[in-house]
Amino acid sequence: MARRFNIVALKAISQMPATGEAEWLVAAEDSVAFLKEGAQSEEVVIYASGPATLIHGVLAPLKQVTPADQEELMRAFVQTDESWAIQKSYGFGEGHRVYLEAPLRSWKSLAGGEKLVFRRSFEGVQKGESPIELSQQLVHALGLHFVPERNAYCRLDDRGDIEDVIRVIRADLGAGRQSLTAVTILAKELFTYMTLAEMALVYFFDFTRFKSGSFNGWGDHPRIDRKAPDLFYHGGSIGNASYVNGRMILRSPIPLQQMIDDWKEESHPTKAKEYATFKILDRKNNIEVETSCAPEFLSNYFQISDLPWEISPAFFRPDVLHRFKADPEKYSLDDRSISCRNAWYLKSYDINEAGQVHAYIGDLARLPIEEQRYWQSFNEWPKGTISKRAHENDILGEFSSEYDPLCLLKYKIGKLNAAPPEWWQPRSEAYMDAARYPATDSTLEWANEILAFDQLLVEGFQLKPLRKMLEAKGKKGETSWASLRMIAEILVASGQTVDVAKAILSPLSRLHALRNILKAHSSVEDKDKEERHARATHGTLRAHFKDLAGQCDKSFDTILLTLGAGDLNL
Repeated sequence: MARRFNIVALKAISQMPATGEAEWLVAAEDSVAFLKEGAQSEEVVIYASGPATLIHGVLAPLKQVTPADQEELMRAFVQTDESWAIQKSYGFGEGHRVYLEAPLRSWKSLAGGEKLVFRRSFEGVQKGESPIELSQQLVHALGLHFVPERNAYCRLDDRGDIEDVIRVIRADLGAGRQSLTAVTILAKELFTYMTLAEMALVYFFDFTRFKSGSFNGWGDHPRIDRKAPDLFYHGGSIGNASYVNGRMILRSPIPLQQMIDDWKEESHPTKAKEYATFKILDRKNNIEVETSCAPEFLSNYFQISDLPWEISPAFFRPDVLHRFKADPEKYSLDDRSISCRNAWYLKSYDINEAGQVHAYIGDLARLPIEEQRYWQSFNEWPKGTISKRAHENDILGEFSSEYDPLCLLKYKIGKLNAAPPEWWQPRSEAYMDAARYPATDSTLEWANEILAFDQLLVEGFQLKPLRKMLEAKGKKGETSWASLRMIAEILVASGQTVDVAKAILSPLSRLHALRNILKAHSSVEDKDKEERHARATHGTLRAHFKDLAGQCDKSFDTILLTLGAGDLNL
């Protein structure tokens, strides 16, 4: 079965080809094959409009089209702008009436059914083609949300990725030609909805081909009349034109019992779950061992067993975190946990002194098998033990005694954000989440984290309010001064010496300068020089970053007191 709707095939039946024009003009009936093939696809069209093509699908109560009243359905026609309406009437012995009228009520076969696509026009106001609106009952039942940049109604799949369920497709057919618009939906979702609603999809279709300027009307011409239980149409052709007009009924192949059985299997799986194998430090037996993370190969503190504890750590190359840091919309990377939206949650991880990422094998076992295999690809034997913080938190059940400057800075900035002084621009959650320690010794990651740190900290200071504060202390700032220079002058005006003020601001100034060197258009030589200095001084780029964060944290405390933020209970 084809995965995606075939827009190329829709174009082929909607516009005259560059060659074979005569054959195409008289072959409108070939378009019916497009509908029949599309009904077998994994993504089906429910609406299409363009030259030579009109397809409009509506839902009808299953019992009213089983069997189909072909004569009535051939007489019926559903306008795309037909919608709910407040009607007013008088007469027929009922007097004055005001009532709500549903679409599709004019035809017995369709009454009580559901329109899926609406194209209403805003007379005298709206310009261009009418927008596409969809049945809110369908959209809400399937848990969909419109994403403008994808021009689709979407949801998150079980991997946390955005999935297009209903797509609105617009295609340009070339200069001077009409556009082609189609609405498609994943067949499984449509069939699920149809089964639960006890509906069938009724296609109203018309394929009419002729060449402008050379078509003089149908006149007397050979006609066709096709009748199958769920596909019936009539049509005809003359020398340079043809048409087909008819109805096709599509029924859900998914029985309700199958949906119930699938739900049972999901809730209580009968198939054995797959588990990956990891190299771990077996803390119970104090050995390094390779084992499956399946529950039957693990134990806990309350079981008498020689098997490794679930809280035995597996160690990984730090690159394992790159994927999560690179896509903050999909992944939430907290200080000790990682989650993937709508998909999975890793309860605990950390980075040890050797720079290895570690996670407990019991937590890894709860991940989907695809995610386990991803982590497995970075798995290596331990080069040390777990971090001090992890040992205190997870093993001893205590608060960590380890100094974490970035965490403390985020806490203080969060307090400022909650009640921001005039001189502080609240930092968004995106900035708060983006600022992290480098996980690897990658120069690029280090540069990116320096940038994120600077955006979180230095860019929060507002220049104009700081200038006013300096002027209130009897000094005037130069127009060329940036926020950090303004703070230094405020420190001096508050009683600090010039050298002390410079020393207090030095870590933030260093951070900002380093951001400009690493991320701006500096020379390669300057960037290399900074990298070599960081490694020579601190051993690793991660250690350099942590040291700089600690210096900035201490400077930030003094700055906050000087600027009058002592009442924020930091």
